[in-house]
Amino acid sequence: MNEQISSSQASHWAEVIGQLMEKLTGKNMSMTYEFDDLIIDIPSARGPGGKDIGGAEWKINGKIIITTETYQRGSTS
Repeated sequence: MNEQISSSQASHWAEVIGQLMEKLTGKNMSMTYEFDDLIIDIPSARGPGGKDIGGAEWKINGKIIITTETYQRGSTS
C-alpha cells in the first residue's frame, strides 16, 4: 500500500513540475525554491541480474533557482 502511495505522489510531483516548466518556457522568468531539511527518500532498487544497487536519503538545505529566457531564432548579434 505504501509503495502505491509513494508512486502516486511521485507521479503527481512529476506532473506538477512538467506543468510548471511548460508555463515558464520562453517567459523570461526566474523562480527560487528554498528548502530547509527537505528529505527525499530514494527506495532500494535492483540492477541487472538482481544485483542490489541500494537506495539513498537526500537532505536538501538551500535554494534551487529555475530561470528561463527567450531567444530569437536566426538572430545575428
